[in-house]
Amino acid sequence: MGRRRGRPWPVLAAVGVVAVALFTWSLAVVAGPTGRRSISVLCSSIETLCQQWALGFTRRSGIEVIMVRLPTGEALARLSRPASAGEFDVWHGGPSDMYEVARSRGLLAPYLSPEVDAVAADLRDLDGWWTGIYLGVLGFCSNQRLLDELGLDVPRSWDDLLAPELRDRVSVPSPVTSGTGYTWLSTQVQRLGDEQAALAYARQLDTQVLQYTNSGLAPAGVVGRGEAVVAVTFTQHCVQAADAGMSDLVVSYPHEGTGFEIGAVAVLAHAADPDAAHAYVDWAISGEAQAAGPGAVAVQLPTRDDVPADARLTGGALLISHPDLDPGMRERLVDAFQAQVHR
Repeated sequence: MGRRRGRPWPVLAAVGVVAVALFTWSLAVVAGPTGRRSISVLCSSIETLCQQWALGFTRRSGIEVIMVRLPTGEALARLSRPASAGEFDVWHGGPSDMYEVARSRGLLAPYLSPEVDAVAADLRDLDGWWTGIYLGVLGFCSNQRLLDELGLDVPRSWDDLLAPELRDRVSVPSPVTSGTGYTWLSTQVQRLGDEQAALAYARQLDTQVLQYTNSGLAPAGVVGRGEAVVAVTFTQHCVQAADAGMSDLVVSYPHEGTGFEIGAVAVLAHAADPDAAHAYVDWAISGEAQAAGPGAVAVQLPTRDDVPADARLTGGALLISHPDLDPGMRERLVDAFQAQVHR
């Protein structure tokens, strides 16, 4: 198909901050009917970072941004509705495997930005269907105080989550609504070798789960508030929550290996203003936008070599090779999860 798949990112550890957002929100960057040119963006990243991206693009271009935040799975569902054609110009944030599903459904339009050569070929679609604009690593976010009370060590294996003491004390994002949720489920396929083995593990884990959150951003907050002991999440969210005052939180990674995301941006097939959509994608890929994390109090790993990574984001995690971006696998796994794991 002329597309390169994601590479195992050598050794990364993650950090970052999380603003928990489980519900849709909209932000008009310039409030009120100004008569100025505008663009509609569906954002599936951290809320504060979505806002920072919107504000930065408006400052740079003069084009207003009307932004709606939805978890990646919910965003894909919304884009897939026939009535949503033309509702948004750009999709920004969320794992690239979801963008492959969107491409297979005819929801994306290819665009090769002038900025694209600054992004490694294996962190983008070579035909321009999507481009990687950040990276995230899947791991465990634990409440050290609660682990100590239970007499448990910090988890360092996927099987550690199955300890009897953790029954109803693990917070996990739903694979149905969350890109992060799908990443943890597809990671089990990668490490165990097939889909049925992955679903068998998911059934074991289900007995431990306090709740499946709609968003991949939420579990770190659930653990930070002491409602659960361990979360499965992209670990930048855990470090962000710790930086925001949840000081009991600690990050760890499974020794068997873990998955990662290539957060993407893409032009949508029915964009009302394709030129503005192209300009927005140029901005999203730019070094200025990829360095916007600190200003938004939300650190991401950049996909550009000319943007320095936060020093806290390097080292530690053993990454499993990124899976083939197979749209059919996502549909099979999600359907099976709903039928066999969490009805």
